[in-house]
Amino acid sequence: MPDGMSVLRRTGVRPGGRGARIGRPSPLPRMNDLRARIAEIIARDRARHTRVHAADADGRFSATARSSLLATAAWPKATRQAAGEGEAEPYGGSTGGLGANARRGLPHRAAPASAASASAHGLAFQIREQRIALDDLGLEVVGRGACDALLLAHLGLKGDAPRDWTDILFLDTETTGLAGGTGTYVFLIGLAHIANGELVLRQHLLRDISAESEFVEHLKRELEPYRACASYNGKTFDIPLLRTRFVMAIRSELTVDESHLDLLHPARRLWKDRFGSTTLRQLEDSILDDGRVADIPGSCIPDAYFHYLRRGDEAIIAPVITHNARDVISLVRIADRVAGAVLDARTGNAPAHAPAAFALARVFERTGELEAAFGCYESAYYDGDNELRVRLALPYARALERRGERDRAVQMLETLLALGLGSVRWREQVESRLRRLARRKAMKKAGPRADPAFANATA
Repeated sequence: MPDGMSVLRRTGVRPGGRGARIGRPSPLPRMNDLRARIAEIIARDRARHTRVHAADADGRFSATARSSLLATAAWPKATRQAAGEGEAEPYGGSTGGLGANARRGLPHRAAPASAASASAHGLAFQIREQRIALDDLGLEVVGRGACDALLLAHLGLKGDAPRDWTDILFLDTETTGLAGGTGTYVFLIGLAHIANGELVLRQHLLRDISAESEFVEHLKRELEPYRACASYNGKTFDIPLLRTRFVMAIRSELTVDESHLDLLHPARRLWKDRFGSTTLRQLEDSILDDGRVADIPGSCIPDAYFHYLRRGDEAIIAPVITHNARDVISLVRIADRVAGAVLDARTGNAPAHAPAAFALARVFERTGELEAAFGCYESAYYDGDNELRVRLALPYARALERRGERDRAVQMLETLLALGLGSVRWREQVESRLRRLARRKAMKKAGPRADPAFANATA
């Protein structure tokens, strides 16, 4: 470099050169870690499968072992049968202990081969069907009798109410990612409906991404007969993604979402304040008392599918299929529990948890069921804490006014004011309501001539 010329450097660069870059570790799990977890799940399932078959050979294949066995045994054999290598193996009841008999340690009623089987459409996609009796699922409302439009409103219905439970399709999807958009594929969808006292679950697996158009065309024929669908957060994730795939693959519209029951929102109303989380796994533990023992994490499912596409090993995808089946069946059972809570509240048995009773009261008001709303308001007010009483005081006062119990409404509002509860804005609203109630009471005592409208009419 010629003498006298200055040396130019970028700001912050040291003369000694660029050192090792130190950064924060990525919050996302490494791909190798995800593959290791998937490999661990597969190895555990294969070991369990080996033990069960060894017990079966000795005549000791118990109902408990059968209910805990994942789909790794039935799925590969069904796949071989679809390619012409043997008879189909019945696939009924292996849903992780969901049947009532399995929970009691009794033999689970396996579905006949004609009712529970697997079939393949070439090598493009595969269909697996199983049937489970409604009694085995413990259902008391769902699938029993005709649909009640007001009851479906409590289940999150948007759109026209279906006529019967058989018109509702319960669905859950497994996808190649959680971001959505045109680059995310639906590779597995579980569809369940009520028929002849049974829950019929059909799972559709896309085995070749290049055959998505054929797969989506088949799904369109499966969805068309149903007037409504039910999902868990499907209005935000599953349905928009399905609509995107329908447009991208076959240039068609999705019609089943014209009436949609998204059970995430009623579940939140009833149980979020109680359990904090309202994921399906949390509700299985807390509400259904049927937690999952062996289950693939949702974050591992996309990588498991890509690994399955590369290797072609059916044991890799089997835990994903079982995970999807559990999601759909839990969706049906959660719908039944929400419906049962609504019917109990109508008969005067409001939920014991005060925030849940308050949430139900607000929905009852929207559906015009004022007596049920009043019962829930009253239960929530007496069982709740002061913070909840402040939140429900004004709607509860309106409910009391409708019943002609203005004195009770005034006494309740004055008590809350005397305790110094609520924000400044809330206290202003309560004082305004009290003044209005006082005027109405004075007008009622003075008779119709005190009414300004009466005075103007007779002037």
